[in-house]
Amino acid sequence: MLQRDYLTEMVRRFANVLARRLRAALLDTDPEAIKDLEDAVGSLLDLDGVTAMSLDPSSLVTMMELSGVADSLASYANYALRRIADAYDAQGQPALAQTRRVQADAVCTSFLCEPSFVPAELAELDASLGER
Repeated sequence: MLQRDYLTEMVRRFANVLARRLRAALLDTDPEAIKDLEDAVGSLLDLDGVTAMSLDPSSLVTMMELSGVADSLASYANYALRRIADAYDAQGQPALAQTRRVQADAVCTSFLCEPSFVPAELAELDASLGER
C-alpha cells in the first residue's frame, strides 16, 4: 500500500511538471522548460537532470532499475524523453534530440513499454501539441 501511494505521488508530481512545462518546451523552444523536463526525468531516478541526461542509454536503464520504481514509471520516462527530443529538434539541436530518443529506446526495450505511450493525464495536452 505504501509503495503504491509513493508511486502515485511520483507520477502525479511528474505529470504536473510535464503539464506545466511541455508547451513552453515544444512550442516556445524555451531552454529553461527543457531543463525542467530533464530535471523531472532525473527526479524519477533521485538524480539531478544534468546527471541523468548525461548517462548513456544502458547506464540510464541501470539507474532506473536501481531506483526500484522503473517498471512503474518507465512509460512516463519514455514519453518525457521523446517529447524532450522533440523540443531539441524544434530548437535545431538534432544531436541532443537523437541522444534523448536513443535513451527512450533503451528504456522501452528494457522495460517493455510502448514507444508511442502517452500518459492519460497528458493525453489532451499531447493532442493539442500536435504530431511528434
